[in-house]
Amino acid sequence: MISKNQKYILSSIAIVALISLSLLFLKKDKPKPPNYYIGCDHVHFANAPITPSNILKDKNEIHLLHAQKNGLKHPFTSDKEFDAKIAELERNSVLIKVTENPFYQLKTLTHSKPYLIPEAVDMLNEIGYRFQKRLQEKKYNNYRFRVTSLLRTEETQDKLSNRNSNATSHSAHLYGTTVDISYKNFYNTKTDTLESSYEAVQSLTKVLVEMREECKFLAVREHKQSCFHITVVLCRPTK
Repeated sequence: MISKNQKYILSSIAIVALISLSLLFLKKDKPKPPNYYIGCDHVHFANAPITPSNILKDKNEIHLLHAQKNGLKHPFTSDKEFDAKIAELERNSVLIKVTENPFYQLKTLTHSKPYLIPEAVDMLNEIGYRFQKRLQEKKYNNYRFRVTSLLRTEETQDKLSNRNSNATSHSAHLYGTTVDISYKNFYNTKTDTLESSYEAVQSLTKVLVEMREECKFLAVREHKQSCFHITVVLCRPTK
């Protein structure tokens, strides 16, 4: 026969155990921040001004407008500051590390860091998916495009500005929203070499025009650097 005191103790143990399990569950299933890229109607609900276009000539000030609206609130002033803060930002999913995958190759980076905001990573993967799908239709699916520049610090941006007239002192690259994709050469997975390809350039260009018409991003074709400069577009949160 269980006494009232024993029942009280058992009830207390059960309550403590239930609370502990609840806390463990909540910790394990911590809600992720909302994603304003996937499944969004960018044409009608972009959170900064943009209209559909089939021309890849978006001006730098429009890139900056979207980058400042959606990217890092405080760009890194130096590589040292980046090294000090990146672990926490990555842990909180503010920035995501970009790694090579079946869609694209990452160039050895000298003036940028392989990080983007989550929506820009989604954008990059969608470009890669559509590019591979188009190449498969043409039976040229041994190519991957090359990502040549991502997040920059003000320090590295200043160095680029001194070397490259195309690189302004205030770039959308500072906010983790922007990537450069080369059209000069592509990575051939069969031969493990870099090579130019007319078919790959045409396929990539068609994908970018298609997605620009959907207002998925802003883009400009830079001739001096032989790359597409692309900034992600996000949607307004819907209630």
